Amino acid sequence: MIFIGFFLLIVVVVISLNLYNHSNLDKIEDYLNKSNCLTYTYSKGSYKALCEDNLIEVSNSFTVDVEKNSKITKYEEIKDIKIKDLKIIINNEHILEFKHDEDVNSFYKKLEEKLNK
Repeated sequence: MIFIGFFLLIVVVVISLNLYNHSNLDKIEDYLNKSNCLTYTYSKGSYKALCEDNLIEVSNSFTVDVEKNSKITKYEEIKDIKIKDLKIIINNEHILEFKHDEDVNSFYKKLEEKLNK
């Protein structure tokens, strides 16, 4: 009986954390949509978004404060971009990390298109 109670407690905690995380992701997606970000991807714990005038990276954390968790880089400030080990390195200081090769290549191509406009 104690084992069943303990198991149910673990299930409730896992479901609660999953719902809370989903709520955080909705807040971040709303922020990106309000910022006119049409292209974004979620990988390695953060959203990477290509917006009208800038590149935004918003980290997901237990408590989401979109203003504090955001790194915004204006396109005109970007002088150099390169790919290395599933990472896009911007101006040798800002690093965007990805899990999959196709994600990094797709985002890199879209970023280049934005910079060449």
